[in-house]
Amino acid sequence: MHFLSKNRLTCRKPRKIEIKMTYSCQCPCGSNQFEIHGEPITRFYCHCTICQDKYQAPFVNAALFKLEDVDVLKGDAITFGKYKRFGAIDRGICDNCHKPVMAKVGEGEKGLAFVATQNVKNPEGLPPVNMHVFYGKRIE
Repeated sequence: MHFLSKNRLTCRKPRKIEIKMTYSCQCPCGSNQFEIHGEPITRFYCHCTICQDKYQAPFVNAALFKLEDVDVLKGDAITFGKYKRFGAIDRGICDNCHKPVMAKVGEGEKGLAFVATQNVKNPEGLPPVNMHVFYGKRIE
């Protein structure tokens, strides 16, 4: 594009407009609601024994996002806890329905958020599952 400024012709590159996808999420009872403004890093099935226990299922279908893209809209009724000694993620459980809300590891721009797709209100925008993790712990 060319712009005329004080009788001089200057060239500027057009700005790239970045449109971020927004995912609306909540715990099963709706007490804790949040939005994620950004694309998932990946999507996977987790077969670890902790997910099996917390979700009462053989595995969880989860998406991984940047933690800095998560905005809490409603709710402070989440208790975060680690269920392993080392290298564990903080799993957030709703104080009201006692179901998983989300999990996180790290902080700030290096932090990650793990969200079960069952907690995403608009999962049709998520990419397809591309891997299994802790597959050696599968029960189904």
